Amino acid sequence: MHALNFSKAIVGETKERRLFEWIYNLRRQKQSRRTFFINQWRSFRRWQEVEHHNKEYFEWKHRMKNYIVQDGMYLTPERSQDVMPKKAIQDQDAWMLGVFPTQIHVAMKQLRYVDHSFDNLRRCREYRHFQWLQFDQRFLPERLMFLGPDLAAAHFIVHRHGSVKFVDDPKWHKREGIFKKYLLPGKKIEGMYVEAIDASGTDLMFEGFDNLYDLEFLRLLSLRDCHYVDDWVLSRIGAMFSNSLEMLDLSNCKRISAKGLVGLRSLTKLRFLRLDGLENIEGIEKSALMLEDAIPDLVITGLDYDKALSQLEEEEKLLRHDRIVLDAKGNAFVEDDNGRFFYVKGSVNERVVVCDQDKPLMTSLIRREVPAMDTEEFEDLDDLTKGKLRHFLVGSPSGYSWTEQVETILTHEEDWRRWDGIPTEIKMLPKYKRVALLEAKRQKKLLNNGELMLESKGLEQIDAGGEMNKQQIVYS
Repeated sequence: MHALNFSKAIVGETKERRLFEWIYNLRRQKQSRRTFFINQWRSFRRWQEVEHHNKEYFEWKHRMKNYIVQDGMYLTPERSQDVMPKKAIQDQDAWMLGVFPTQIHVAMKQLRYVDHSFDNLRRCREYRHFQWLQFDQRFLPERLMFLGPDLAAAHFIVHRHGSVKFVDDPKWHKREGIFKKYLLPGKKIEGMYVEAIDASGTDLMFEGFDNLYDLEFLRLLSLRDCHYVDDWVLSRIGAMFSNSLEMLDLSNCKRISAKGLVGLRSLTKLRFLRLDGLENIEGIEKSALMLEDAIPDLVITGLDYDKALSQLEEEEKLLRHDRIVLDAKGNAFVEDDNGRFFYVKGSVNERVVVCDQDKPLMTSLIRREVPAMDTEEFEDLDDLTKGKLRHFLVGSPSGYSWTEQVETILTHEEDWRRWDGIPTEIKMLPKYKRVALLEAKRQKKLLNNGELMLESKGLEQIDAGGEMNKQQIVYS
């Protein structure tokens, strides 16, 4: 009986050991195939991990060989879990105890409170994609060790559908062909220095610039249409390429601001800066002029300074209005006839809270009372503030003016009030009704003014005739 158990134990131990070795070799083969492509080291095993794995394997093997049953025989157990050390009862979690985990029970209860709308699912998916991009663009020291800074940066950019150019090489290296393959050296080569990087349309973000250090010969960097380029990236560019970069393209990078553009002032050799598609960023023209003063021989293209000048004139016209009051911080308020103040411009943070369609994700329930002033004067102030005055009155979460969304809110509120028989203030009517009423009111005012003028002229004629009659009577 013992001999039979002994033979079964040997066979079981042999099968389990072969299975363990087969899985281990399979992982090594898969890892060897994966490491052939430098940018696919998502599960690259460092020597510390290999040493730890080997230590665990030999410890498991030693325990399997030295397992003693109750009758004193050295027999390999049927389950390897029986020989591995276990935690104390108080330290074991639900999985180790074999009970239903409390975390899953709580998570299932919380499902009823989760937003399962398509918009929220889309936002969650985009956020997971953003996290994956952060992990994908992390710094890999092995890539830098094997390739050097320039070739490592070239592999990093080209693998993410960008293109690079080396010094004294007219060819732009990028993915080509049906299978989108590229040819770059797989080991460090002296004399290969990156001169230009074209990352237009890629998902390059702040974390990815960890792979672009020590590029001493980089002269051109194009980040056109890069969705994740923001002010933090600009400050990093100014610190990394201050002694070499000559041309920079930031066209259509919507996340940068006028303050972030100042972070490029340390690029002492910068000669050309392209800023196409950024006209809607407030104050960027002023920052561009300051940057041109800080960096000699810098030429900035893509901005309409005439449009910025006209906007500045409109702003000055707003500040010169009789109803505008400024506080100590430079914030502008509209004062109505009752002495109440309505914020329209200043240093208050006006960060947008919108969806992909540039519409507010929420509408505040706080409503301000309509300013007590003439309707035409209210319209003039609303035009000077580019819709902000009426925009705040409907409870918008920020100072940006979405004319379409504001008109939608006004239309729904006017329909609801009309349904309940509540009159709506003319200032808060939708545009198609507001314009008609204002035009009718203006025509009526003109007619009244005309009638008053006619009446005044008639009275003057009557007065003149009466004086003539008096003179005739006196003369007679």
